[in-house]
Amino acid sequence: MEFHPALDAPHTVSFEGDTLILPVVSHGNVGQLATDLLVASVTGARRIGCLDHPALLPCVGRDAFARDEGDGPGGGHIALGMEVYRVGGGGGGALCLAQQRAEVALGSQRSFAADVAEWIAERGFAEVVVLASAPSTEAKAPGEIGGTSFQHVTASDVPDDRCVAARITHRKTSGGGGGATADQKITREDDDRALPPWSLMRALRAKNVTAVALIATCSEGDNTEDAATMADAVAGVLGLGLEIRAASDEKVDEKVSDGSSRIRWTIPPSWKAAYGQQPMASEIFA
Repeated sequence: MEFHPALDAPHTVSFEGDTLILPVVSHGNVGQLATDLLVASVTGARRIGCLDHPALLPCVGRDAFARDEGDGPGGGHIALGMEVYRVGGGGGGALCLAQQRAEVALGSQRSFAADVAEWIAERGFAEVVVLASAPSTEAKAPGEIGGTSFQHVTASDVPDDRCVAARITHRKTSGGGGGATADQKITREDDDRALPPWSLMRALRAKNVTAVALIATCSEGDNTEDAATMADAVAGVLGLGLEIRAASDEKVDEKVSDGSSRIRWTIPPSWKAAYGQQPMASEIFA
């Protein structure tokens, strides 16, 4: 895994003590969509470089966050397979986001996860928050299939107090309870499913990296609402005092049905073409 600083970033970038938000390519791409919302919305988020790995499939496109005038956190750069954004300056304690857009080559998931975990450990990140999603058919009750729910997994297999306080269920990855050995925390059986984030969480545990994964169990389709809910969860779990980019005539917060306050996230310009540039004329099917 190699990090290449952006041209307008310092030649040597230190991540010591930073928190890293890391989505993985998974069902419905909820993690990537949530990361898009965070990067597009949080004031001060800027692209500081990109990550490269032999297992990442080639991927290139226009800046996902820039309008025609080339503004936004991407700085007008072309979008690549895995990009790194930072909120604020260096010096430790900053928030970093590594947006993975490219898929990993078939059969390379474990080696890629191991190299990502090694890079994270070497760079000295204080914590990693993995964002992932899984099919709703994994639900334990028939009535949950088709809906969206959130769970969390930790590399240590110990519930995360912040997630518990946010009522995000803890999903145990071993049957050994508190007496399970380190090798039992995230089992080979979980890893062999080849579904993110098991390989990555197992690799992070092996490197003694503090990590929690937020997993959305959902159906695949238009997952933008699931992404907004995941972004809400990230902001709440990390206790982010977020300053949100918003036009003067927009409200940053809105009330939802349970009376709680919810962030109104900024939609990246790239989402406008998610389902085509314009509504399709029904006449073409006549």
